[in-house]
Amino acid sequence: MWTLIRDALATVRLKARYQRLIHERLLQFTEEGCQPAPPEGGRWRQVGGALRDLGEPERRDARDRARQLVLSNPHAKNIMRLLEVYVAGPGLRLTHQPAEAEGTGALANRAMRQARRADGLWRLFLDQNASHYTPREHARRAWRDGECFVRRFPSPVWPPAVRFLDPEAIAETSEHPGSAGILTDPDDVERPVAYLQVAADSGRLVERIPAEELLHTRIGVDSNQKRGVTVFSPVLDTLDCFDRWIETELLARKLQSSIVLWRKVQGSPQQAASLADVAAGSDGGRREPIRPGTIVTTNHGTDIQFLQPNTNFTDAVPLGRMLLLNIAAGAGLPEFMLTSDASNANFASTMVAEGPAVKLFQSEQQFFAAEYTRLWRMAMTDAVRMGLLGGDFFERVAPQWTFPQLVTRDRSRERLADVRLVETGVLSRAEVARRDGADPARMREELRGEGRVNGVERQPPPTSQV
Repeated sequence: MWTLIRDALATVRLKARYQRLIHERLLQFTEEGCQPAPPEGGRWRQVGGALRDLGEPERRDARDRARQLVLSNPHAKNIMRLLEVYVAGPGLRLTHQPAEAEGTGALANRAMRQARRADGLWRLFLDQNASHYTPREHARRAWRDGECFVRRFPSPVWPPAVRFLDPEAIAETSEHPGSAGILTDPDDVERPVAYLQVAADSGRLVERIPAEELLHTRIGVDSNQKRGVTVFSPVLDTLDCFDRWIETELLARKLQSSIVLWRKVQGSPQQAASLADVAAGSDGGRREPIRPGTIVTTNHGTDIQFLQPNTNFTDAVPLGRMLLLNIAAGAGLPEFMLTSDASNANFASTMVAEGPAVKLFQSEQQFFAAEYTRLWRMAMTDAVRMGLLGGDFFERVAPQWTFPQLVTRDRSRERLADVRLVETGVLSRAEVARRDGADPARMREELRGEGRVNGVERQPPPTSQV
């Protein structure tokens, strides 16, 4: 009996203690108010507290909308096509040059041999991965999705295989929430350590990819933000508005083409109703259709008018152009490039208008030159490891990217200017050949061959000029 009473008292005392702790904790929360979240670890600190990065749902929605617009919207397709052609289109190539001018010594010859060897290895790398990787698709994915993932698979033989990974394949997991699928150094958020590849259907972790095997190109964000944003983000809503505006105008054109015959009859309402009953058929339709070219003769008591709705088409034209200008501003392109219509401008005005677009294309070329160089370094590291290139390859040889030429006004005058620069020693003959899209080494070999065929031994240009 006493044991039962003692247990009951202990239960009451324990319940009172828990209630007191709950009230104390609630009072503590009330007094403290809102407190900043604890740091994520490491010794780096975020500057500023404004929300700059889009969340994963917003970024995924923008990416899906951009993909759909590039497939279905003509203006979005044209923006993508222009970027591809002027940045990664015909004329994009990689050549290897000695990093420093070594004269004609043994080091210079060794660097030249390694450069030629690297040219062949890079061509083989692109040929073997042609169905899986192209620089043009690399750039297209980055612009459309805001980021591009290229994975290199280590291989014991040359060349290594590379594959694209969709942005949806890199995502956070339950073990690493808030990581956006990218694990970084605790002391440096801009240094990735590994990437989390998940299953698209379940979100389950498939593989933890080392950062050395994955090239991540992201655009439209700061360097301390992990994921990129599509370049179509500023114009997504405007492109949708333009599509809806076209649908409205087409509907208005259909309404305007419809003609309503209004027959006014003088007399009482009963007389008008009887006249309508006579004109109506048994099925409810008209029994007296008016065919084209019909001449209608009426008396003074009947007035016939053809009515059409007023759609104010003149007010709609400035609205459509305003939307196009908004899209052009968001894309960084002049209006005639966006619409492929330069009929409302002359040659001088288009030359002035294309200036910002040329600078945009040049900026994109420089950006992707750095990204392609990262992939080149990943591939050539394998070549050095396999013994195909020397251990001092990266110190002796440098990549040189040639991109599509943006502006060509007068080819003959430009070539004459290049000749003058060669004569004065400002440019080399090899640089002039590269500007014209030719391989300097191949041109020298062909010139030697042509000299032998014609019976004249033509001397090649000095090495210092090549």
